[in-house]
Amino acid sequence: MASIVTEDVSRLSYSVCKWSSFTGEYLPSNILENKPHDQKSRWSSETNDPPQFLLLRLAHPAIVHKITFGKYENRHVCNVKKVEVYGGIEEDHLTLLWEGGLQNNSQPETFSLRHTLDGHVFPCNFIKILPLQSWGQSFNFSIWYVEMWGLCSPQVILPAIEWVQQHS
Repeated sequence: MASIVTEDVSRLSYSVCKWSSFTGEYLPSNILENKPHDQKSRWSSETNDPPQFLLLRLAHPAIVHKITFGKYENRHVCNVKKVEVYGGIEEDHLTLLWEGGLQNNSQPETFSLRHTLDGHVFPCNFIKILPLQSWGQSFNFSIWYVEMWGLCSPQVILPAIEWVQQHS
């Protein structure tokens, strides 16, 4: 079941459905648009006290293969240095899909996400991003842009959802 055609991978639509906090005009929804030249086009947490997070709801269930973090045109002390990404069908039952770090530069970074579980593709309705550390000590977290790529074909998704429901 885990062998799927990756040519069908496409950009996934999503909305921001929950967040831990935000400050001023740095709204969670700002991550939906890629504006690397706009200092205000980002989500910025109110604090760096854990847990800070963004919960994204995919427009359709999908097998999420990759995530891209866009950035501001310059280095920034609030840029996320360490982050975890979780995903799953239900928002209160998520699996770690990736953990790692981002560089403090202007180059977008794309990471492959775990998308199989016990040899089966793993569907997601929700993606949760947990920033753990910013580049500036004691600064809040900023995420500028998020893009995800994956499969949302019903021929792949429906059996995957059924498998998850049977093994939960």
